[in-house]
Amino acid sequence: MLKERINIENIDGQLFEIKIIEPDDSKPASFTHYLYNHKNGISQFYKKDALCFVKQILEKEYPNEQITQEFAEEALQYLIFDFNKAVPFPAPEKPKFKFIDLFAGIGGFRLAFQNLEGKCVFTSKWDKYSKQTYKANFGEIPFGDITKPETKNYIPDSFDVLCAGFPCQAFSIAGRRGGFGYNDKFNNLGVTLSGRAFRSNLFARSSQKGFPLQSLTQKLVA
Repeated sequence: MLKERINIENIDGQLFEIKIIEPDDSKPASFTHYLYNHKNGISQFYKKDALCFVKQILEKEYPNEQITQEFAEEALQYLIFDFNKAVPFPAPEKPKFKFIDLFAGIGGFRLAFQNLEGKCVFTSKWDKYSKQTYKANFGEIPFGDITKPETKNYIPDSFDVLCAGFPCQAFSIAGRRGGFGYNDKFNNLGVTLSGRAFRSNLFARSSQKGFPLQSLTQKLVA
């Protein structure tokens, strides 16, 4: 039976091959986010693209087979198991809160909040090498450019904490220190996410000397 020949290694080995060819393709990220959120309702945000991704890979792997939508759905469910044991930094078994990880780098923020018993339900980073390291650490491929509406549309409605390590040029003492009032391409990334902060109970960002988190929070609330 075809299903019995399907395994996660066949699909997982092709994730970055497709991502590099199509840098704006969010389906590989949706696939990994779906698998790692299958125990909570967040997975439904990613199911449509995850299903498309599985169907695409199966059609490539088995060109002589007819891959129906129903079969792809069955295969997607067949692939679900406890991935946490296969990654160096697994999420807690019984998380106490949910957070999203923007401008994620290789996952420093995520590791800290996982240690506080949080579960990451969305992550984004545009650099492909950071994405590869992030996947190696946590099993998930980050989504891409957070300034694009199609990327922001993947952010779930339900999360408790927004984490962000966005560019610090507008806040650092080595920069202009204009905060959110300074208009440049780097600072606009911070402005892009500020509206999302109000959908969460807490907004956490990497801090810079001379512009503490309290000052940033006051500017967001003003």
